Amino acid sequence: MKNINKILAVSSLFFAGLMITSCVQDDDFSTPEITYEEPNVNVNTTIESVKEMYGGFESVKISAGEDSQEELYLEAYVISSDEAGNFYKSIVIQDSPENPTGGLAISTEATDAYLTYDIGRKIYFRVDGLYIGQYAGLPTIGTDEGDEIGRIGVDDFYDRILRSNDKEEIIPTVISISEISDQYLNTLVQFNEVQFVDGLEGESFGTIGSTFSVNRDFENCDGQTATLR
Repeated sequence: MKNINKILAVSSLFFAGLMITSCVQDDDFSTPEITYEEPNVNVNTTIESVKEMYGGFESVKISAGEDSQEELYLEAYVISSDEAGNFYKSIVIQDSPENPTGGLAISTEATDAYLTYDIGRKIYFRVDGLYIGQYAGLPTIGTDEGDEIGRIGVDDFYDRILRSNDKEEIIPTVISISEISDQYLNTLVQFNEVQFVDGLEGESFGTIGSTFSVNRDFENCDGQTATLR
């Protein structure tokens, strides 16, 4: 009987141990916060200054002056994400999280940039030696390909872009269709009280089953239209 009692006691302890162990099991692991050492750079140019170097037509090399070897860094905030594929091999930046004065696209061979350079992330980008021009009509930084901008190689891109620990909420600038102008290119804007034009009922935002871009027109109550791509 004593042996049976000991076995029962041990069994009870084993069962209690299983219960305690089960209570602390948790498969909901939180993502650890990743922090970087804040870059120590001399921010000595701006998006607007870089854009002013481009006079149209062929792309222009970015520099502090003829034969200058000075490094040029600008400070900006990421407003795009390539996670869904809408911004393929590019990052769009603007100079302020709210009421920006200008924006630029960076053309790069890098992919999955959203994993490190997420929306609202402050970055520092070295622009000297690159070119400012246009790609698909948008002010863009990249390599020289004559009348359009080419993509920056992966290694060069990651050598130039520095991630800040700062992340801000990007506040869109609310504008009307009649206010659309070049000053808002590559910046986040918001349109209120608009709808897609007649004839698009039942259509998708993009082309289902393909990666080709598609345009969708939208309008306001006055019949003014603009295009969403």
